[in-house]
Amino acid sequence: MFFSSKKISIPHFYCMEYSEGGRTMTIDIDFREPEIYISKSLITKWNSPHENENITVEKRNEIYEEVKLYLIKRFGKDKVFEE
Repeated sequence: MFFSSKKISIPHFYCMEYSEGGRTMTIDIDFREPEIYISKSLITKWNSPHENENITVEKRNEIYEEVKLYLIKRFGKDKVFEE
């Protein structure tokens, strides 16, 4: 059975990257502010060459929950706000 590795990183102060199974998506989040605001609407599409692949509601929710957990662990629950 194939298990895709997942990775979350913050390459710039204005975004983060979520990678899974050879695909990466950029999530626009501003890390310069004291609070971090996240929303499912930030999970929009995979980067090229996978930008035409559909992201199901279930997959969007899964990615969102993983990103939220990552941010809470890294910055603390009192700094992460859901919109």
